[in-house]
Amino acid sequence: MKKNLVLIILAFLSPLVTQAQYSSASFTTKSTERINLDSLNQIGQLLLEAIDNEWIAGAVALVAVDGEVVYEKAFGYRNIAQEIALEPEDIFRMASMTKPITSIAILKLYEDGKLNFDDPVSKYIPEFANPQILVDVNPLDSSYTTKPATREVTIHDLLTHTSGISYGFADTLMNKIYAKAGIIDLTTLKPIKIEESIAKLAKLPLKHEPGEKFTYGLSIDVLGRVVEVASGQSFDQYLIENIFDPLGMNDTRFYFDDEAQAARLTTMYANTRREALIEFPENPNANMSAFFPIKGAKTYFSGGAGLSSTAQDYFKFCQMVLNDGELNGLKILKKETVAYAKNNQIGELRMGKDHFTYGYQVVPEDGDLRFGRFHGKISWGGAFQTTFWIDPVRNSVAILLTQMYPSYHQQKLYGPFEKIVNGSFID
Repeated sequence: MKKNLVLIILAFLSPLVTQAQYSSASFTTKSTERINLDSLNQIGQLLLEAIDNEWIAGAVALVAVDGEVVYEKAFGYRNIAQEIALEPEDIFRMASMTKPITSIAILKLYEDGKLNFDDPVSKYIPEFANPQILVDVNPLDSSYTTKPATREVTIHDLLTHTSGISYGFADTLMNKIYAKAGIIDLTTLKPIKIEESIAKLAKLPLKHEPGEKFTYGLSIDVLGRVVEVASGQSFDQYLIENIFDPLGMNDTRFYFDDEAQAARLTTMYANTRREALIEFPENPNANMSAFFPIKGAKTYFSGGAGLSSTAQDYFKFCQMVLNDGELNGLKILKKETVAYAKNNQIGELRMGKDHFTYGYQVVPEDGDLRFGRFHGKISWGGAFQTTFWIDPVRNSVAILLTQMYPSYHQQKLYGPFEKIVNGSFID
């Protein structure tokens, strides 16, 4: 009853807080004429229902049109037990929403002449030379047989998840092989560096020939190590100097030492089959822990899953991509580089109904057009129930951040959220 009372209070306060926050914002006539701001209030109804049903603890939603944030509100809790309300500037573990940022780093190195997309990965990580294809696995002892690959894995293969490198946690065939070798899927509190883990991964077999299939996995983590070798900097420092600081993404980092920032980190929750919503177990010995990213050795920079950020910070990144490499007059990448990277890069292969670019899922004309989508939409999400999309046709960005792992209810949020946002545009 107490929880429901707090939710009712939040339902009334959130619009007032947001209205005050943006009361001095100078929305252009063009923006307000293109989208019905009142219709966007349905987002709050959707998220409050999810909180009341204990599908999530809280959420931040952001919508921007023509470069202006027209909706940004927080609902629910940063921490339920402590009754701390979630704020729009709170920090979320982004998981795989790290991948597009890592991909942009690779594009920047390409522009700087530090690498080419058709380079073999072994040029930067020698252990990737002479790759092997998995033939069979012995489930008793995780031993396996292989055959030589017909060619080496390239930077392009990594960017498009066609390398044959999978995830252990999502692949029963590779799970035991990766576990035996000590491969890190997401992150770790232990004093391990990506150089060590990626070198071990490079010696393991691929699921298939490079370029043959789309296989979601650790490819982008490998690119994090490529960034280090090609740039001569640690991965985190390269991102700070070349992406985060220029864009003003001051709350986007792999780890936080600042106490004020650490205090804004949202609590991780989980759905289980017995309980709708519980705090994620804090196991300091586990590779994935609720302690991440504020405790532990803080030495592992996962290019595929390690960053934490805020809705505002991630919006800046998305708007830069939507603007073809620029934000507020600052150029991160050339227009032609970003335009190239937005196009389908996997040929006739498909990810469901859609294609894949350098860092994003992209909707083709015959792709998944549910929820009012237009073709050309690029998007991605994270395992901790975060998602975003960039809509070039509507010149808009949308972001939804929660903090759940595992989650049994994200599809009850993602589709309706997208339908509300797209349905709010005035034809």
